[in-house]
Amino acid sequence: MTKELFLQKLMPSYEAFFDIQYNVAHGSIQFPAIAQFHSRSEKYVLVRSAKLWATEMNEYAYFAFADLPDREGFASLKKEVLQLGLAQIKPHSEHMYSYVTLILISDLLSDDIIEQIKKTNYHKTYLFSFHGWMYLRIAAVDLSNGKVYSNHKGKEILPLLQNILS
Repeated sequence: MTKELFLQKLMPSYEAFFDIQYNVAHGSIQFPAIAQFHSRSEKYVLVRSAKLWATEMNEYAYFAFADLPDREGFASLKKEVLQLGLAQIKPHSEHMYSYVTLILISDLLSDDIIEQIKKTNYHKTYLFSFHGWMYLRIAAVDLSNGKVYSNHKGKEILPLLQNILS
């Protein structure tokens, strides 16, 4: 399976809930797709002005291709995605959480890159969590062996990616 075919099979899962842009360039990086999800829930009594609570949840997903990523290239990609995602997050009293997600589709992943992915852990709180928090999630698909890898928070994405590989 090619990277383009994998992405083509993956995107219908995102199209129902995410706003998607294709072929987006940010700096020196070309993303085949970027997706954004925004959700807001609120509870009120009788009229909307009598609001009891409200929450907002967001996800900013970046899809990237790599043939044989090296350590520096992966670190640069991860840093760029994190900066782009953090710039999108606007914390406020109703912000609950945001995910910044990197989905890397590669022909071959080295053991070094796999280890870096598994060790990646980035979490940020806003105003002692009163204005929410964010997590960096990373999932990578190795098309050469049909395996999927992720960091701890990215494990939620693994079943979706594994189903596409099957």
